[in-house]
Amino acid sequence: MENIYSRNGLQAVINASGRMTKLGVSTISKGVGEALVEAAGNYVVIDDLYAWAGRKIGSMIGTEDACVTSSASAGIALAVASLICRGNLQKVKHLYDILPLEPKREVILLKGQNVDFGAPIAQMIQVGGGTIKEAGYANGSTADDIEQAVTERTLAVVFVKSHHCVQKEMVDAETVIRLANRLGIPCIVDAAAEEDLRVYAGLGADFVCYSGAKAIEGPTSGFAACKTKELADHMRLQYKGIGRTMKVGKECTMGLVKAIEEYLAGEKTSPVTKEELEAFAARVGEIRGCKTSMIKDEAGREIYRCRIEFDPELYGMDAKTLVEKLKEGTVAVFTRDYQANLGSIAVDPRPLNSVAELNMIHERLVKIQQSAKEGM
Repeated sequence: MENIYSRNGLQAVINASGRMTKLGVSTISKGVGEALVEAAGNYVVIDDLYAWAGRKIGSMIGTEDACVTSSASAGIALAVASLICRGNLQKVKHLYDILPLEPKREVILLKGQNVDFGAPIAQMIQVGGGTIKEAGYANGSTADDIEQAVTERTLAVVFVKSHHCVQKEMVDAETVIRLANRLGIPCIVDAAAEEDLRVYAGLGADFVCYSGAKAIEGPTSGFAACKTKELADHMRLQYKGIGRTMKVGKECTMGLVKAIEEYLAGEKTSPVTKEELEAFAARVGEIRGCKTSMIKDEAGREIYRCRIEFDPELYGMDAKTLVEKLKEGTVAVFTRDYQANLGSIAVDPRPLNSVAELNMIHERLVKIQQSAKEGM
């Protein structure tokens, strides 16, 4: 399995974990790659490009405007900062100087959503100048928890739609968005990996932050769907302030627009079908000590994965040990290991490049078991 990384001495990776930042998120199509190269080879007025891309994205997803960003997390920071500074350029340029005098900085975040997704979401809010005010509990929250947390210092409410968050007994996005609208408080939705680019804006969210590199399979980028052009303009103004540290280049901007076009046209298809994943599950289920099942995404998306449960005595090792074994060698295999401490892993077919990679995972599972038995 040779590629540009292995040729340069880096370990090749089979990604069966998901569209994870730590693994490079996703791969791009030929069309997106061509857009990147052409854009990179020419000049443009960046402010005009950002404004055009925002209008273009907005027209595709049904919002008045959008703001291109370097990532979904950058979108959160820029959205918070834009609510503090609005259209005041002097505030933009002196954000951290003016913060002690700002009366509204509190951002309400459900306790069960105050997570680390590779970096703390709280830090993204703080980069934008906000302060965190938690609402609810880690094992449950209600709309009333949020409403009771609102004061004259409230700047916004953030809702995080992610498998990293607590799912049980949590108030849903629609309820939070409608509550924020009723109270006249801006609502920011972190929808980084979500597949529906219209639903949260359609419900009335002021900002919806998406990753351009996850479900959309574009380059390293993101965007915030904005309820109004004014909100998008205020976000773009942040590129003269903290946004400078997280700017998105011309090539990634054009690559993002192309990726969204392809995504909405239904041109993004996984090289591994559900039926092929089911066949893989059946083969793995025949390995001694392995029990397989098809499971749906934790956050409720229409994503199906193969869960593999291990009997340590029969297989030869526990799931946590296996996870590390899979990462060894010239080609590392990364699986979804959130439940490894409970004895299972999952295989996500979406980031795989081919069915051949699925077969390689099966072969690796067999060989690891054989090696374990030989070492006994």
